Amino acid sequence: MHIRNLTQQLEIDYVIKDIWPLPLHKHTHFELLYIMRGRGQHMINGSTYNYEQGDLFMLAPQDNHFFVFQERSAICLVKFHADFFRDFMQDDKFRELFTTLSSPYRKVSSQGSNKKDIMPLMELIIREHRKESAHQQIIIKNALSLIIALTAKDAAEQLSAAKDDKIQAILSYIHQHIADKHLLSVQKMAETFHISKSYFNQYFKNATGSAYKKYVQEYALKLIAHQFVNRNRTLTQLAEEFGYSDESHLNRAFKAYFHLTPSAFRKQQLTL
Repeated sequence: MHIRNLTQQLEIDYVIKDIWPLPLHKHTHFELLYIMRGRGQHMINGSTYNYEQGDLFMLAPQDNHFFVFQERSAICLVKFHADFFRDFMQDDKFRELFTTLSSPYRKVSSQGSNKKDIMPLMELIIREHRKESAHQQIIIKNALSLIIALTAKDAAEQLSAAKDDKIQAILSYIHQHIADKHLLSVQKMAETFHISKSYFNQYFKNATGSAYKKYVQEYALKLIAHQFVNRNRTLTQLAEEFGYSDESHLNRAFKAYFHLTPSAFRKQQLTL
């Protein structure tokens, strides 16, 4: 694959064409692409995004991309190395922004509140680049730093929303298959929800505040307690249904969680 390098800290170019002029390629630098006009598709790392006037994309080093223009398009390309912001990098929070820019979310959300804030900043960069002034670089650098911050914020919001959707799907799956332990193994869960097996436990803990194994065990025990008290199910039946080796195994797990034997727990609940 063709690799494009940037020999200076900042470079601003324009593509105004009927057809995107470059092959599929990747960069060794960051690249911000602002759609001044036109419609089409932007392929980034194998994913396809529709674009229209006012859209903005942020590419990190090693991203690969390619455009398909549906109509004549004008794109402003702002290319930069992280070193361009060397004087800003003393701020820990600003350094963290570059980590967020490497998230999977490459397009500023069209529903996000940040898009309307970014557009005038991009117009300012374009105006300043087209005229020579003593303060040109300072203005462009500060406008670009604001765009980076807003883009990182947008990516973080999209990532958070996606995590919320995924963890809700995971919890629903657990609740649906709580009696099928083979479907709830870490390996099976990782495969089902496309998360690395080695990362799944940490992902679940970060999202819920509970260890995965602990959550599954406690949810099962709550269901068992409910059925034991309200449906007059026997411990033998419940142990078999929920995958415990025998009644004694379930009895120990129940007592460890509720601090009561099953019979004492049922007696307590029926007197409430």
